[in-house]
Amino acid sequence: MLFKFFILVVLNLITFSVKAEIKIPPRINCEDERNKQYYEYYNMQEAHDFGRKIQTLISKKDLNGIYNIVLIEELINGPRRAYVKNKSFDEIFPKEWTSKITSSKVSCNSFGWRGFEIGNGLIWYDMTRSGKWTIKTINDANQEKLITQRVVGWRTNKGLISPTCFPTFGYFETPKLDSFSKKFNIKNKIEFRNSPGKYIGKTIPLGYEITPKEKNNKSNFATYLISSNLNECFDYDLEEGFANKKIGKPNLIEFENIIYLKNQPNKVERYDRYKSHYEVIKKIDLKLCNELIPQLTGKCQEANLIRIGYDSGGTIGWIGGYYIFGIIKEEKKEYIVPLKFFNLKNNVLNFLDKNKSI
Repeated sequence: MLFKFFILVVLNLITFSVKAEIKIPPRINCEDERNKQYYEYYNMQEAHDFGRKIQTLISKKDLNGIYNIVLIEELINGPRRAYVKNKSFDEIFPKEWTSKITSSKVSCNSFGWRGFEIGNGLIWYDMTRSGKWTIKTINDANQEKLITQRVVGWRTNKGLISPTCFPTFGYFETPKLDSFSKKFNIKNKIEFRNSPGKYIGKTIPLGYEITPKEKNNKSNFATYLISSNLNECFDYDLEEGFANKKIGKPNLIEFENIIYLKNQPNKVERYDRYKSHYEVIKKIDLKLCNELIPQLTGKCQEANLIRIGYDSGGTIGWIGGYYIFGIIKEEKKEYIVPLKFFNLKNNVLNFLDKNKSI
């Protein structure tokens, strides 16, 4: 009887050991695939070995290691650091997800601007500009949602604000940032983009416009601005917050709490997803709004956190970000002013956590 019990214990230990040890595919010698390298910014073997390091941590269910060894900043998409802090590996990553990652073969080559993937895109990783490897995206893991207030657009006493009225710093709008940085001698462009409210007032006057020297009557160059006159939002059809004014008002339509421009009648969809559209995420307290505009403190009338952008129609997908915009009043005029910019949902959640008391 004692012998049978001993045998059962040994079998259980062996079974547990087999289950606990998840083997990942063997290491590849990337020198054999040197002729397949299309991009020169990385070492193929380094790229492959980093992918296997990610797999190893996942096979060990090392949540702490994932977020401290192979992840530098917040994920572009995936659970943020604060969310996983008091959770177990299994609460974040489903079994099927883990199995797909640990059983996948890691390539030596990249997928261009997307970087390197594991598990058919469940994980994307790449090298940073400083030369460090990091996970960029973790798809299909359990993560928190950014809960909206389910408000249908931003309504004022003048009417519903059009998505084209918000002065954004979008994917292709680097010339706008460059022009204002040069004109007003702003050294830190990244801070300017992320916290434009700090610079508006004394540094950059409200409603200030910059017209590129190249502009002429036959060109399509935009007149740049980073604060829109609210009255003009309802008097003209603006272009993504540019100062270009077209006769007529924008024709708007709401779909699932998102404000779009109306499509042409013969289109399948009534709304135009390829032009700027937005949704209101959260109303921002006036105290916080005024803190974000130190040169104009006390002049904030209203503020909202919004998600704004458009579909590219290509492999890039949706292009846009999260902004806190405020309506600022000065000398009987009202302006829509960008106060904060967040390129990632996780950065928005961190900001909201930090400012819960406001």
